[in-house]
Amino acid sequence: MAKKRSKPKRRIAKRPVRVAAKPAVPAIDQLKNPKVKVIGIGGGGCSIVSEIARIFSTKRLPSHGAPEFIVANVDYKSLRVAPHQTKKFYFGQDITYGLGCGMNPELGEQAANQVKEKIKKELGKADLCIFIASLGGGTGSGATPIFVEAAESLKLINIGILTLPFKFEGGRRMAIARESIKKIKSGLNAVSVIPNQKIFEIIDAKTSLKDALSSMNKILAQNLEGLIDLVYSTGTINLDFADLKSVLKERNRSAFLGSAVAGGNNRAKRAVDQLIKNPLLDYKFETAQKFLFNIAGSKNMKMKEVEEVCKNIFQFNPKAQIIFGITQKPEMKNKIKITLLAVEGEEPKEEKPQEIKKTKTKKRKTKKEEPKKAIPKTTAKARVRRNALDLHQMVKESEDELLEEEKKWDIPAFLRKSKA
Repeated sequence: MAKKRSKPKRRIAKRPVRVAAKPAVPAIDQLKNPKVKVIGIGGGGCSIVSEIARIFSTKRLPSHGAPEFIVANVDYKSLRVAPHQTKKFYFGQDITYGLGCGMNPELGEQAANQVKEKIKKELGKADLCIFIASLGGGTGSGATPIFVEAAESLKLINIGILTLPFKFEGGRRMAIARESIKKIKSGLNAVSVIPNQKIFEIIDAKTSLKDALSSMNKILAQNLEGLIDLVYSTGTINLDFADLKSVLKERNRSAFLGSAVAGGNNRAKRAVDQLIKNPLLDYKFETAQKFLFNIAGSKNMKMKEVEEVCKNIFQFNPKAQIIFGITQKPEMKNKIKITLLAVEGEEPKEEKPQEIKKTKTKKRKTKKEEPKKAIPKTTAKARVRRNALDLHQMVKESEDELLEEEKKWDIPAFLRKSKA
């Protein structure tokens, strides 16, 4: 008998089970880190940022802790020689045709206004913008206010490091610089102004021009490195970008940004003294209302040293808002590094003298004064000056009148009445 063929089993297609995908947990390095951009504007600003970028390239910084350096200029030749560590931002080609602005800030302002949207796009991804410019010329003085205005419209935290011309450059450059500061300050959270003339306090007569300018750039690089390290480094007592924002939440404030390193015996005190006696800045720490500082040292840093640093900074203004951090780094060896950001409070408003209100006083009713009797005018005769003859005649007349009166008194009264 033929075997019955078994019917093939009907296969039921299984529906794929949808499993909710687990959200990827980002690695620590992939978490949101503040983006810092350092922008040099104009010839002087680009020169400073170019050298700072070279110095930073030799430092061992984490990829998420390295700032972006931008050089912005209307002078095309200066951008061509900028180092590869910087990003070039060329503008104003339709106005200056690749040349500079000379000493005409209006050209710099006009050139920056043409590319304002491009500036916003460039700064848009930043959390902190540090603007560096040498004022007194055309591009730095004219374009910097527009860059700051663009950053302010994006509600970014902005710090300005501005240099003033040398005295030997003339009064005209200084006047341009002063006028530019007025426009720039209103859009910055904090501004640090450095007179170029201060270079002579850190060099001697034998120092070359290149070395003199380089020495200032190295100090600025050290200060910026300290600020960036303060934001990114993880410490025993940690500081972060939120702390920086709380100190810089107001605008138009004068600030001190400095960093100092000292080693050997009594290193804590010497680092504080070096920081406070900064030759490039004249800053009154007593006026500061907010202090943010970090103490970095090796593992052998003592608690007593931390206390000494804090005590020396607290004494300036015990009522100020003070935030500090402590970082231990093996590479510091036998050294201590202090980075300080001091921000001035609101400038006191001039009190207007209160106007004294005039109160209306009621006049008391007084008795009506009787009109004074008119003094009779003296006769013309009384006022006339008389001579001796007139006087003699008057005496004779008066004697005659007296004799007539005496005669009357000699006659009895009844007889006088009868005669009358």
